[in-house]
Amino acid sequence: MAKNRLGITKENAEQREKQLKVYKEQIYKRASEAYEALSTRLGEQKFLFEDRPSSLDAIFLSHMLFIIQVLPETSVLRCKLLEHSNLVRYAEKLKSEFLEASSSSPSPPLQSFPSPFSRKGSKPKSKPKTEKTEEEKKFKKRARFFLAAQFLAVVIYLSVMGGGSSSDELEYEDEDY
Repeated sequence: MAKNRLGITKENAEQREKQLKVYKEQIYKRASEAYEALSTRLGEQKFLFEDRPSSLDAIFLSHMLFIIQVLPETSVLRCKLLEHSNLVRYAEKLKSEFLEASSSSPSPPLQSFPSPFSRKGSKPKSKPKTEKTEEEKKFKKRARFFLAAQFLAVVIYLSVMGGGSSSDELEYEDEDY
């Protein structure tokens, strides 16, 4: 009944599926072309431009880490990226240099500040520790990489978009009413 009200028929549903298939093919083709162009641009260099990292290197690294670490192995986009071995080596090298090096530094304990949500009268439940399966470990690892990639993307966004100076801002004069 809802389909009739929205005008959804079997014919336009099939037509919509065909359109989606064409769109997906176009998107994957464009992604493959972009990966090919970046692979050619990178070659065997250390960074995409010059001999030092740029904001494009950081953005592309966060994209590649998300694709490689989070997407399932059956993902078409992941397979397209893995076809370019120099891009994968580039991502692994930058990840080990910048992300893993910074994560090896000691961090403050998470419970160093009192929590406003802690209950004073409740007793913590003792839970027997069970050994995690490989799938759980892989999921946790992917979740960490996802969070790191998202954090990196936010930092890059803020550094690129938030860099305006106060002289660029409009000045408003007080008007007397």
